[in-house]
Amino acid sequence: MFADGEFLVGLSKEILLRAGLRVGDEISRAQADTLIAQETLLSAKNAALRLLAVRPRSEQEIVDRLREKEYGEQTISATLGELRAAGLVNDAEFSRSFIRNTLVLRPLGELQLRRKLLLLGVPRPVVDDAVNATLTGVDMLDVARQTAIAYQRRLQHSPAPEDPRKTRNKISAHLARRGYPWSTISAVLKSLQLSEGDSTNDE
Repeated sequence: MFADGEFLVGLSKEILLRAGLRVGDEISRAQADTLIAQETLLSAKNAALRLLAVRPRSEQEIVDRLREKEYGEQTISATLGELRAAGLVNDAEFSRSFIRNTLVLRPLGELQLRRKLLLLGVPRPVVDDAVNATLTGVDMLDVARQTAIAYQRRLQHSPAPEDPRKTRNKISAHLARRGYPWSTISAVLKSLQLSEGDSTNDE
């Protein structure tokens, strides 16, 4: 692109078509600035779309990655605005989907679900709403119990059987790391006859 006889920057065909320009046209510096801003916005949007093609993202993830690519704040804000308008980014839906998928693929307790969403940059009020809405009707005690059973099976594949107390402690620590509160952990251990003093099956 030339402005006032000086080469400034190359433009994509999309921007040229929008502006009605042809190869060889010369434009003013003001027109050039407008076109450069449009080209930068298009570039940022395409970068964001490539990220979203890999997996859904929170708004903050998009912002962070565009900042890494050194796009300006105005360009980033405009990019997010277009993505929101197109329904391609939505922290509330992203959070609900994240929770549903996590419970199916690699179950976590509520504490870890909240922590991971916050680390992804989702605002706390949005996280609270998503957790409350998505976990309504979900038996988190059963989710924790199935997690414990799967982990217990892995422990049983060890060459030598472990002391029951060590097994109990390992399962307890495993559930704690996955974000389950002690009340849930205690109930799971009891249901699996792993709590101290249990001698009968509570199922």
